[in-house]
Amino acid sequence: MRKKMTYSVLAVILASVTMLSACSDNSKNNSATNNTTTDNGGSNNTTTDNSSGNAGNGKTEPPLQELNFPDAFPKIPAAVDKSSYAYDDMSKSYDLDIMVSGSFNQSVPEDKVKEFLEKQFNVKLKFTSMNADDLKNSVSVRFASGDEPDMVMMPVKDVALSLYNAGQLLDGKDVLPYMPQAMQYVTKEYKNWATTKDDQLIGVPRYSVFPDNWAYFIRQDWLKEFGMSMPTNEDELFAYAKAVVEKDPNKNGKADTWLMGAAGAGNGWSMMDALKTMYGHPSWNEQDGKINHPMLDGTTKQFLQFVKKLYDNKLLAPDWYTIGWEPFKAYSLNDQVGLVWYPGWNIVQEQYDAKKKDAVAATLWEPLNPLKSNDGKGGMYGPGGNPGGLFIFSKKLKDDQGKLMRLAHMLDTMIYPNENYWAVSQGGGPEIFPDDSTVKLNDDGTNVFFIKDSHISKVKPEYQSLADWQFFGYTLIWQVYDDEPVGVTGSKWNQQVIAMPRYKNFDMNLTLDGPTSQKLSDFQNKNEISFVLGKRSFDDWDAYVEEWKKAGGQKLIDDAATQLGVEKQ
Repeated sequence: MRKKMTYSVLAVILASVTMLSACSDNSKNNSATNNTTTDNGGSNNTTTDNSSGNAGNGKTEPPLQELNFPDAFPKIPAAVDKSSYAYDDMSKSYDLDIMVSGSFNQSVPEDKVKEFLEKQFNVKLKFTSMNADDLKNSVSVRFASGDEPDMVMMPVKDVALSLYNAGQLLDGKDVLPYMPQAMQYVTKEYKNWATTKDDQLIGVPRYSVFPDNWAYFIRQDWLKEFGMSMPTNEDELFAYAKAVVEKDPNKNGKADTWLMGAAGAGNGWSMMDALKTMYGHPSWNEQDGKINHPMLDGTTKQFLQFVKKLYDNKLLAPDWYTIGWEPFKAYSLNDQVGLVWYPGWNIVQEQYDAKKKDAVAATLWEPLNPLKSNDGKGGMYGPGGNPGGLFIFSKKLKDDQGKLMRLAHMLDTMIYPNENYWAVSQGGGPEIFPDDSTVKLNDDGTNVFFIKDSHISKVKPEYQSLADWQFFGYTLIWQVYDDEPVGVTGSKWNQQVIAMPRYKNFDMNLTLDGPTSQKLSDFQNKNEISFVLGKRSFDDWDAYVEEWKKAGGQKLIDDAATQLGVEKQ
């Protein structure tokens, strides 16, 4: 079966956690259900009745009396028993204001997902979806004005940390006892990632949408045509780029093929950023007992010099820096670029659809092993194992325990593989659109999720934003595919990429100042493009590093060194 997905790069936090072997100690508090397959392929919990919560029996004790953070994700994910939510008095109605970073972010004529949740949970929902940058700005403004939402699914930690430090967020430990499903995935590493210096949780971390299946994908058919092998270093990649531009691989007689583009809409390196890994660790790390960063060891400089080399030789698409991710597909899916940064299954699926389901199209792109620099550095992709963001909760909920419990209850049912996980995913699952979607939950904890072409989100573009509901809990970590040629090929590439070497993840153990981190990111986005465009000479690099330090880099260097227990530079 096959499911078509369309994602914005901003809708995800790059990489996520591969499935590990240990199970949560919290399982003793919540027996997993015995899942059977329904007629529409959905999951039916046979050990409980069809109700969840209670009807005013006065039971408000949370299902988790003690928070035991697991070492890893459960080996075989299973839904918690519905009786876990007996704390929630479903006879009471609440207004809930929730926000998320989505992909489409448009209003829909009729929101069936919203109606489904409102009816099931006896709530009136205000649901807001926007891109990640707009979400960060909107959330900051709303909290500052006293009009804060009840809950936000934040894709990154910086704004959440600032809000928590300002005393505006609830400690995640006050919410987790009511979210037994989510608790199964809050590993010790995730907990440390979201913990403040005062040992409080900024929010409730969640798994990522994607497993560690992002890599560079290259046109293997063009390589064969050029008589080239897979590039292994920067020189070989440059030679391939020259061939793409000069040898007309799409055979249309036009000069309309290029290596790649950033596709970051003028705000950073996006699709090109992972080229940095050719030269060293792309983020905070430790080297010889001292704190290190790509700005300090020459990694960023070498990366920008290589990008400038591509730019100077006209090997990048004409609007390579200003174009956004979705518009860039006009290049990548129409035989005009030879290298993209993508999750394995998605590039196969999107190319297959763009070529009107020609089976050959599913074989055009193949994953590229991590490249090395000419001096032998690199050979690894960026760190994996990152959380997919975190749920943050307004501190005002502390004064309305019933509302807090209803919100925790509703969110927890959207976490894999609980009862509403598929209902709110991909525009609405079998519970909402039984004729247009099916689910099969396998014994090993994986699932096959199939959205038919008749689904309203596919038939009518104005309904695409129904898919934005999925970013509370949707993940591809346990989703598998069994269709030919897309599913089998895509799954093969996913597994191949997941097995590729990656740099150690030091960021998981850091909680750096949010405003300073954002200021520094904006500083780099504004200035680095000048080096590539030739508006600033690399002779000024050392001076630029000092400017970077003054813009906040030195503060983060000092904080990172302290938190990692290493020497400062």
